[in-house]
Order: sequence, then C-alpha cells, then structure tokens
Amino acid sequence: MAARPNTLHPERSPEEWLGNEIRQWRTLRGLGQDELGDRAHLSGDLIGKMERGERRCLRHHTEALDVALDTGGALTRSLVLVYMRVDPRGGSDPAVTTTPSPSAGPLNVSVPVVVPTPVGPEPGATVRPGDVAHVRSAAAVLRSWDNLHGGGGLVRETAVAQLRWAEALTSAPCSGALRPELLTAVSRLASAAGAVLLDAGEFAEAGRRLRWATDLAEEAGDWSARAVSYNLRSRLATWCEHYDDGVTLAELGLVRSDRLSPAERAMLHNAAARGHARLGNRQAALTAIGRSDEAYAQLRAAEESRWMTYYDAAQHHGDTGHAVYDLALAGHTVDDALDRLRTAVDGHSQPFARSRTFSRTKLAGLLLVTGYPDAALPEAERAVVEVAQLRSHRASRDLQDLAKLALRYGQHTRLQGLRHQIAATVGE
Repeated sequence: MAARPNTLHPERSPEEWLGNEIRQWRTLRGLGQDELGDRAHLSGDLIGKMERGERRCLRHHTEALDVALDTGGALTRSLVLVYMRVDPRGGSDPAVTTTPSPSAGPLNVSVPVVVPTPVGPEPGATVRPGDVAHVRSAAAVLRSWDNLHGGGGLVRETAVAQLRWAEALTSAPCSGALRPELLTAVSRLASAAGAVLLDAGEFAEAGRRLRWATDLAEEAGDWSARAVSYNLRSRLATWCEHYDDGVTLAELGLVRSDRLSPAERAMLHNAAARGHARLGNRQAALTAIGRSDEAYAQLRAAEESRWMTYYDAAQHHGDTGHAVYDLALAGHTVDDALDRLRTAVDGHSQPFARSRTFSRTKLAGLLLVTGYPDAALPEAERAVVEVAQLRSHRASRDLQDLAKLALRYGQHTRLQGLRHQIAATVGE
C-alpha cells in the first residue's frame, strides 16, 4: 500500500510554495518522486525535500524539472519571484503579513503570507539590462500564477510587492537606449498586476494600475503593451457594469489596429463584444464577435509575441463564448454559445485553470436557463470543486450567480443540494 503523501503548507514560506508547485506538476504528470528524479537526473530524496521546502530549489533544479515535467518553463519563472525578497525594514528576512482573502466562504480567512519584495535600485544607481529582464520575468510569473491560482492571497501580495519595486526602477537613472525597454517591461508588469487586482476584487486599485500601464506603454511607443492594458481596462469597466466605458476602452485599444497582431485584435474585439452584449446591442456584439473570429483565423502562433501565446483556441472560444452567453440570456440563439463554451472547457489546460472554470460555470448556467438541468449538473458540480481550489473573487461571484439560476428548479433535489454546496464554498 502506497504511503500517504505528507501535507504541504505552501502559505508558510516561498520554499514551501514552490515545493507545492513541484508536487502539483509531478502529480499532474502521474510521476513518483523517484521516477521524476530519474528523468531530471536528480535523486528522488532531493525531490521530496524540495517539495517539503526542506531544501532550497536552485535554478538548475527548476530548469531540469521544467524539462522533465513539460511545464513550459513555469517552475523556473516562479523561481525569480520566490527568492527575490527582502524585509522592507532593511533586514534580510521575509516580511510576513496577515492578509484576508477577497474570496467569500471558507477561503475568506486570514493566513500568514510571505511577501516576496525584491531589492530596489540603490539611490542614484543606474538601471541595468538585468533589471529589465527581472521585470519581464516578474510579469510572466504573475500572469501564470494568476491564471492557475486566481488573484487572491499570495498572488495579490506578490503583485503589490513587485509594483513597488518597479515604480522605484522607473524613477532611477536609465540610459536613453534602455528606457523604452524598461517602460514596456513595467507596463507589462502593471497590466499583469492590474489583472490580479481585478480578480481579487480590488477594482479601484486595479483601474489605477492599468491606467499607469497605458501611460507607460504610450511613452515607450509600444502598441502591443498599450493594447493589453486597454483590453484589461475594458474588461474591468464591463465587470463594474460601466458597459459604455467598456466598449469605448476596447475601441481605444484598437486605434492603429494595423500595428497589432491578430491575437491582439481578436482580444480587443472580444472586449468590445462583451460590453455591447451587456448593453443589449445585439447586432454590434455579433459584429464584434465576427471581427474577432476573422482576426483569430489570421493568427499564426509562431508569429505572436510571448505575451500573446496564451491566446489559443480555448481562450478565443471562451472569450467569444462569454459574449454570446450574455446574448443568449437575452433571447439570442444558444447553440453558438454552448458550442464555444464547450470548446473552451475542453481545450483549457491546467495552467489556465481559472479560465476553464469561468467557461464551465457559464456553460452550466446556460444549460440551466435553456431547460437542461440534468446536463448542467455535472458541469456545475465540477465548477464548485474548481472554484474551491482558486482564490478568485470573480469565480466566486460567477458561482453565486449560478446558484441563483438553480433556484428555478425548486423540485430538483440534486440542484438544491448544489446550491448548498455553493453556499458552503463561496457564501450566499
């Protein structure tokens, strides 16, 4: 009989957080510690110690594990943030704070969080290319954590710490040749952090950071970074029920669309479609979705920037599916929405767990609205399990909306049981 794995405590330290990530990837690939050690040319005992946070994980370890686990470099990117930390009071120990999660229900508890605050530039020190590379890595890691875990908890704390560091860099002396690269990198980081704050439910701060991301991108003359910031600003406005602003911001992002990649154009047309759909502008929403489909048809993954590699078939169908979902609730045909949402649910891989949950919850809701409660139930039950593994204000809100849709099936015992499950997971 296999030994029961030790309980990990990723909230206690960066070492244990990274160890938990290693175990999650190893489990996902169905490997034991010894088997993974053989593939990565490390001992199984060392793998176990790194997973438990008893042994510091070095870069050559993560690089070997990334190859063995086929993570796409996720563990090495995480290493940048995990060990870039310093006590803001001047010491070398991590700063430990107690922060409430924005999610409701059982996840809404105060837990000790180790805040990875990287060292800022010394007064008068000049920004170096390595600093810019660190900002880029920080932005990439934040995006991957946000997609996998949601924006609350440690991810939110990390985002805030990285923003403080990046602000200091933008005020430091920097050569004229390097400054545009610095501004673009910080814009990317500010957009990633703004997305985290949006998912954590901190809407005012998210808006402030995303506006800063736009300003930095425009100063750098980077149309791609500008488009990303406007996309997120549009989605924030739509989430906050400022639908006209959502459409306007998406259209501003599409200015000089000839300078944007197909994925960037599709992304912004989706943002406009969601605003139009919420406004009840059926034809405008369908037109925007059609333009997104046209842009996506032109997409060549190898030609997209590293920042847009996330925009694959699952992402496209999920984003367009959410807009068609809103139209379907208003009486538009549901078949297109169901097809798009199913494609998204089936296509999203584990690194995009939150996006998959968003689409699954919408799919379950649409099945409820259209009179298929038995088909909706397994998707809804799976969504509850997935949301419980996230720290996401938005995912929790979507699940609460799903519980309201289940009210119409008062005689359906399992659906009413589902409502109790949702309440236990995210609250009423």
